[in-house]
Amino acid sequence: MSQPRRVLIGIGGGIAAYKVCHVISALAKDGVAVRCVLTQQGQQFIPALTVSALSRQQAYTDDDFWQPQGRPLHIELGEWAEVFLLAPLTANTLGKLVHGLADNLLTNTVLASTCPLLVAPAMNTDMWQQPPVQENWRRLQQWARVHAADPIAGMLACDRVGTGRLAEPEDILPHLHSLLHSGGQRDLSGRRILISAGSTREFLDPVRFLGNPSTGKMGVALALAASHRGAAVTLVHGPLASSLRARLGN
Repeated sequence: MSQPRRVLIGIGGGIAAYKVCHVISALAKDGVAVRCVLTQQGQQFIPALTVSALSRQQAYTDDDFWQPQGRPLHIELGEWAEVFLLAPLTANTLGKLVHGLADNLLTNTVLASTCPLLVAPAMNTDMWQQPPVQENWRRLQQWARVHAADPIAGMLACDRVGTGRLAEPEDILPHLHSLLHSGGQRDLSGRRILISAGSTREFLDPVRFLGNPSTGKMGVALALAASHRGAAVTLVHGPLASSLRARLGN
């Protein structure tokens, strides 16, 4: 019997942390082994007990970092992970990583790991648009193993509309599965891929046409998977549900 795939999730201190619960639960239901590390600030939004119940595994905090054990915890977790998700990635943790700082269990574990790193920032729009934050984001994406789940536009917790929302779980999950299967390799870099998706119509005359009831879900999934692996994707599609169009905007 094959061993389950392994995803490590680092949870930062932001209101968007609640969305990560959906990611943890979905991965566990898919048979993926999930371990989680919470920062001290992350625990203010999601209790470690909640994360542990959803993942069926111990949730690790800074308190565990200083407990005597056979191997250093950050080394053991870093080597265990096949894919490492940071969500929400706060401005504080982003700045620490870019400058090589490691002052808690999460940042130490990131530096001790070598697996693909999927980073999903979330913060207020004004914070996100600050020049130092944008510069740190640009520099982090230069790491060879980093894959980005960019923040999206929408209603924020501060009752403003703007860019800064955490990517939705339905977008993060396919990205994680893609990284698990590809090992984070950008093996389609330099390739140009054309994909047709969704309902199409071939008009017979101004009134009649031949069509199909395709939703476009498969085509969108293929386009996103190819993009995650480095391809330049052109998607030609018919009418799509608003939820699918939103995924293409990420």
